[in-house]
Amino acid sequence: MIKKVHYCWFGGKVPANVAANVEKWKRLNPDFEFCEWNEGNIDVSAYAFGRRALEQKRWGYLVDIIRPQKLYTEGGFYLDADIELIRPLRSLEKEGDYLIMGYMYSCALGTAALYSPPGHPVIGKILEQYRHIRPDCWPVSNSVFTDYFVNRVPGFLLNGRQWKSEELKISLHPKEFFEQPAFVREQGLSIHHFSGSWMPEQEGAAYRAEGGGSSHKVKWAKRKVRTYLALLHSEYRRAYARALFGLPTRVSKPWKESAE
Repeated sequence: MIKKVHYCWFGGKVPANVAANVEKWKRLNPDFEFCEWNEGNIDVSAYAFGRRALEQKRWGYLVDIIRPQKLYTEGGFYLDADIELIRPLRSLEKEGDYLIMGYMYSCALGTAALYSPPGHPVIGKILEQYRHIRPDCWPVSNSVFTDYFVNRVPGFLLNGRQWKSEELKISLHPKEFFEQPAFVREQGLSIHHFSGSWMPEQEGAAYRAEGGGSSHKVKWAKRKVRTYLALLHSEYRRAYARALFGLPTRVSKPWKESAE
């Protein structure tokens, strides 16, 4: 396993709450290297999508280039700044030569917490997707990853369930492992708190208001409701419904400029 954690912060000084969260990561993983990526140490010049994001200060989309770029070239973990780790990352050490990720919702893959060895072909192909995004479009990373898996990964079904491919070296976990709160908190590896720091103030406030000081079970219930609503409105709901019956579905996305 590559004992390295990549994370990003753009647009100014790292807030105290984010710095405290990173310190918790370090305490849980004292033998890991931590790499913060910011405007001063990145190079996205090879990607028009990345150049536009940097020029327009669309920080959330800029992260979407850095994430696969660093995983492909250096390997290790990528964590969003609002990921709360429940357990040490070394608990995944046995799968150190796999691409490890999970679902955000049952109908969408998550990208807030990922692990990859360097040079994993799927991460390389997903990075390549960013060369084919129309200049007037801003797809979120979850859509880019989900689109690639649905259309390009043999044997994959978008059903929200655990899935492993020995041949492709991919290990997928249910949404309660990396992103959603598990009913028993300690069963998950992490929780994505969706702080919405990259969103416009009004839109991000809806995410930030979700948990507050509520108990774990209240947060779990609120996320269940929001997850159900996300399924109803998801662009992948048809693919998900078919996958439950073992039926693959190709999905054509309007943000793609051309086929690879």
